[in-house]
Amino acid sequence: MYVAHLIGVDNQTGTALKRQVPFLVGGTITGVIMTYYLGFLVTILVNSIIWYMISYIIYRFVWKKNSLTDQRMLLNYFRNKIRPKKYASH
Repeated sequence: MYVAHLIGVDNQTGTALKRQVPFLVGGTITGVIMTYYLGFLVTILVNSIIWYMISYIIYRFVWKKNSLTDQRMLLNYFRNKIRPKKYASH
């Protein structure tokens, strides 16, 4: 939870982030290797499908959760962090 504490997320978002990091790292490593052999466009498609299936199986049978829930939560969190405030005081 050190990274989650470092960027200042709550406990639920931090655990979702902790569950997603291995898939991000694994997808990056296999993507780099596959790009060398298969090319960029094929790698995007094949690597995305492979890592979606791996994450689906892990979430379904190990954590007994829906992976899309964590992904949506993280997407909303970071989108709200990036998006400028509408009514910011000057």
